[in-house]
Amino acid sequence: MTLGEKARLAAFFGRLAVKERLAPRLHVRPLVAELFLTDNCNLRCTSCGCWTSNTKGELSTREWQEVLRQLVALRIHKVNFTGGEPLLRPDAVGLMAYARSAGVRHLHLNSNGIRLTPDVLDEVITAGVRSFNVSVDGPTALVHDRIRGRPGAYATTTAHLRHLIAQRDRHRLKVRMNFTVMRDNVDSLPAIAALAQELGVALYLNLVTDRTFLFRTDAVTDQTAVDRARLDAALAELEELARRDRRWLPRYSDLRYLRGHFSDLVQRDLPCAESQLKLMIHSQGQVGGCWAHDPTVTVRSRPLAEIVDAPEYKEEHARLFRKECVGCGSNYSLNLRWRPGTYLADLQWRAGRRSLAV
Repeated sequence: MTLGEKARLAAFFGRLAVKERLAPRLHVRPLVAELFLTDNCNLRCTSCGCWTSNTKGELSTREWQEVLRQLVALRIHKVNFTGGEPLLRPDAVGLMAYARSAGVRHLHLNSNGIRLTPDVLDEVITAGVRSFNVSVDGPTALVHDRIRGRPGAYATTTAHLRHLIAQRDRHRLKVRMNFTVMRDNVDSLPAIAALAQELGVALYLNLVTDRTFLFRTDAVTDQTAVDRARLDAALAELEELARRDRRWLPRYSDLRYLRGHFSDLVQRDLPCAESQLKLMIHSQGQVGGCWAHDPTVTVRSRPLAEIVDAPEYKEEHARLFRKECVGCGSNYSLNLRWRPGTYLADLQWRAGRRSLAV
């Protein structure tokens, strides 16, 4: 990241601080675009509903290219390619390459790893992607495959993840392993942490929710019923592991938030920076800045700059920043990272003055 880019990010979060404390209606333009290339998926996860239907009428290659040109004009700092499973689209890698050639400097890919074969990975890296999240929902095939709904998924995903990690230093990649905490795998938290340390990959803990689009199903709702005693026991064991060696593991403040998520979904004392940072463009062209509130406008009818600067977009995002919302927990770690007090809490934890049990 260049010095200018770092300064721009610092200015963005500085404006958020002003918005929180002095000017609640201050409009802060997004810096990151989340592109849902497709809502369709090749797995059948119990924590997600995107596979339960086949989405039609998604943006064409040319339409996505036009979106990318508009994002460059908006000076978007980073583009995330996600889904569904984005690699299901035959044009996915081509769109990544197009984004890079159009002027987007930072590209990221979210994937379940099934299609991220060594050959496809080479193409993705050549296209300019340098940041990856790969989803692993269990430390063993028994847990992961049951949640993901496909026998053999664990073996395939972890093999492709290991290959990705092996390419990390050569291409200066940023790699995270994403684990969604839910009823059926909460006991596996210590084991997934141990796996992350074995692989040498950063572990990110997603929090299951049935409030966001693609996740509103009865099966997902069942997964949100995480037993507090089981969660506390798993976190106690994870905390013990982290005190011995915290490399690759979530920081104390993240784990503290996780502990409160299932009893207080909104946690309104923590403003939502995620809703300000990201511009979300859905597979059929709808535009929004929040996972849990459905968009009402589309790139097929209005240009992005007009959408982002419209009074209704500004008003909605002022509310979302204050968490006048249904709550979801999406990217809570980002919301925590711009709060100076969380770093003090982390230091106190390292000094033994804080604990997840308190």
